[in-house]
Amino acid sequence: MRVVYSIGSRLAGGGIGNTAYHAARGIWRAGHLARLLCLGHEPTDIPADLIRSLWFPSRRYLRLPVHAYWRLKDWAFDRRAARLLPASLDVFHGWNSHCLHTLGQARVRGAITVVERGSAHAAVQASLLEEEHERLGLPRPKGMRRLVERCLAEYEIADCVHVPSSFCRQSFLDAGFPTSKVVQSPYGVDLARFAPQPGSARFTVLYVGEIGIRKGALDLLEAWSRLQLSDSRLVLCGGTEAAVASRVDAYRRRCSFETPGFASDTPAAYAGSSVLVLPAIEDGFPLVVLEAMASGRPVVVSDNTGSKDAVEEDVSGFVVPVRSPDAIAEKLQWLHDHPAERAAMGVAARRQAEKYPWDRHGADLVAFYEKALR
Repeated sequence: MRVVYSIGSRLAGGGIGNTAYHAARGIWRAGHLARLLCLGHEPTDIPADLIRSLWFPSRRYLRLPVHAYWRLKDWAFDRRAARLLPASLDVFHGWNSHCLHTLGQARVRGAITVVERGSAHAAVQASLLEEEHERLGLPRPKGMRRLVERCLAEYEIADCVHVPSSFCRQSFLDAGFPTSKVVQSPYGVDLARFAPQPGSARFTVLYVGEIGIRKGALDLLEAWSRLQLSDSRLVLCGGTEAAVASRVDAYRRRCSFETPGFASDTPAAYAGSSVLVLPAIEDGFPLVVLEAMASGRPVVVSDNTGSKDAVEEDVSGFVVPVRSPDAIAEKLQWLHDHPAERAAMGVAARRQAEKYPWDRHGADLVAFYEKALR
């Protein structure tokens, strides 16, 4: 079986690049990776002769609006990647919005075609984000329509779409997508890198991700401002989205919290925390949830956070309704007031995370490819 895996992002460079690396690594270790197409890469154990690394200028050189930059980057990568397909392949697996033209070329070669969608169905995602902009009184995001159109075109061409969570799968079914074309298996976590360590004696709430609209940071800040836990800390690791910067600053007049920027040492950030909170408006399977659980920390996530699939309610963490500062505040107050139970939840979280090694994700993909080819 010859598999070509394609991602229009930097391989092993964080975010979806890390997810793609572990997927490709699993395919390679099973002996099936024929070619890996990517937009640059960090050093990896995947043999260099299997990697075709493309380049695209960063935003600081092109100075385009964010959605226009993404569209141009995805289009350019896709066109160039299509020319690098080998003459013979059995499976093509490409990330959504990065592979429209390449999918067509792979089908001409007779390959099974798979689109990787790490988030909700593109139209559902756009709708959720538009609702959130309206709720916050912000202008609707520009440029989403053309991105959604490209994503939907890829869904139609591909033989199937792979998603990592029940939240993502349900979003496709809600959008009228055929059940038979949606394949679900979870992402994973590096259990050696993220391991339990002694935590801070001070109750510390951690958030890891962009401090913006999509991941529910403002709902967490609202919950925190209501609690007024003077003996505790809230730490938000990540960059602040320009659209909400003034609102984040306004919360500083109501409560105390820290924004140290991006966490260069995430294992240390988890070690210094008591609980991770990620009340996302939409997030397909954020890796930070499993990372925190593997580090022995309970989690509080929203219904629209796909990693909720790994959370045992009241055992390793809590799942709260989306857009619900009251529910977030209630769970944080309980965790603050019950340190012994919180510690037991951390032990359970690690035990649960151990069910999600990255090797499982690679094996799931290979098994699916073999079944599709049969």
